[in-house]
Amino acid sequence: MGERILVVDDHSEIIYAVRRVLTHQGYEVLAATSSSEAVRAVERVDLAVVDIRLGNESGLELLGDLRAAGHDLPVIVLSAHTSPENVVEASKRGASEVLRKPLSQEQLVEAVHRALRHPRSGSRQAGRGEDAGPAVMGSSAQMLEVFKLLGLAAANELNVLLTGETGVGKEVAARIIHEHSERSRGPFVAVNCTALPETLLEAELFGHGPGAFTGAGKGSVGKVEAATGGTLLLDEIGDMPMAFQAKLLRFLEDKSYYRLGESEPRHADVRVLAATNQNLAERVDGGYFRNDLYYRLAQVPVNIPPLRERPEDIPQLIEEFIRLANRELDAKVEGITPEALADAGRHRWDGNIRELRNAVYRAVAGERSGTLSALDMELRRGVNGDGGGNGDHGAFHAAISQAVAGGRVLELIDRFEEQVLAAALDHYGGNKTRVAEELDMSRNTLRAKLRKHGMAADTDS
Repeated sequence: MGERILVVDDHSEIIYAVRRVLTHQGYEVLAATSSSEAVRAVERVDLAVVDIRLGNESGLELLGDLRAAGHDLPVIVLSAHTSPENVVEASKRGASEVLRKPLSQEQLVEAVHRALRHPRSGSRQAGRGEDAGPAVMGSSAQMLEVFKLLGLAAANELNVLLTGETGVGKEVAARIIHEHSERSRGPFVAVNCTALPETLLEAELFGHGPGAFTGAGKGSVGKVEAATGGTLLLDEIGDMPMAFQAKLLRFLEDKSYYRLGESEPRHADVRVLAATNQNLAERVDGGYFRNDLYYRLAQVPVNIPPLRERPEDIPQLIEEFIRLANRELDAKVEGITPEALADAGRHRWDGNIRELRNAVYRAVAGERSGTLSALDMELRRGVNGDGGGNGDHGAFHAAISQAVAGGRVLELIDRFEEQVLAAALDHYGGNKTRVAEELDMSRNTLRAKLRKHGMAADTDS
């Protein structure tokens, strides 16, 4: 082989262990214990293995300095603390791999082989905004791979397509990309494409001129213009009307558009992200989605796995949601019992992180203090059918019968109201104004009901 590898770590025993493994593989290994030593040695090597903590220094800052100085050699980052934030930042700054310590010899050797076979140029370092909360998506091995992709996406201007089931955190992922990108100081604007006819969607996205349609007395700024200088998220893109898809494609090509009812083109400097819970490739095959638009949107595809495929994330998520619920509901819950945690680990969570969050908020709202002994999942399964996977009417009626027999009719009605609110919020992308109109209630009444069910924090629009 003959390639030279630089190991940067402030612990001599780590340097010794890595040197021993890589030397045995035929590599020449150099060592540095500080950023300054690493910078002096980097010109002479083909790859660097950098610890994320270098005494009082940061391996991430070293990585950023190397990229800023024009060094694009592959870098493997080692960390005993592979938080989502660290993974996103390391990937954004051009790390080839982020490995969790302690790691096996096989992991290290395979990572080195991959990095040397497929080197990639370093990513631009960007200013970062406030924490987008990636911890509430989990930190399992599957999610670490997702965070690497989010970091890569944050380092460029390519269009990103976020896919995954309802409730997995696609909008959170979009915010992570935005807040770690060079556009972090600009606005983040989300548009839900669900159930909007073409004319309304065009007016919502591109704005409209005076008198463009009935009731449009004054002109209006669209979401595209509102997102200028920042990031635009097109949520539930799979539901976009076919007739409007050509207009969106033209906008993606040159960022120019027309307000509805106007003839003068406008231009918007905006980065576009898209999200969907549907299989767009299947919709393309079925003739419901344009092939050229699909490939334009999916320049960087990111799929977020459902919660049932990564149950190891559940304890961390519950802990985080208890902390958030305590703060937002002024409660003092201290944790969850092992039995309740085990029950949560066995539940399917078909509503994914959103369902788990709502279950925790409901439990915290009910208990207020002490330790949670349950997340009230059994009744939820009876009402919405997610326990059996088919949502059949038998399960629903069985839940009603059990509630009547047990004197829990009002409780069942309460839970049914919660399910209706959750479904309406999902359908309208969290838009409380649309939900209030659909349910024929005022926004104040809706807010009160959301607070009652511990759902206020789940709806920000």
